[in-house]
Amino acid sequence: MKTEDHAVATGHSVDPARWQEAFEGLMARIAGLFARVEPRRRVRRLMLGLLSDLPRQNCWTIA
Repeated sequence: MKTEDHAVATGHSVDPARWQEAFEGLMARIAGLFARVEPRRRVRRLMLGLLSDLPRQNCWTIA
């Protein structure tokens, strides 16, 4: 990737409503993999933590 390409890619903004809708769609697709609601909730929080702006994303910083 060239520097110019990277600058163009970072210049686009993400619509929060569309992002939330896509995230909810993903969570709905994988919900059937978990028999109980508790693991589904944990996976949801883990995914949100991994996608966050934390400088380091590991179990300690996400917790």
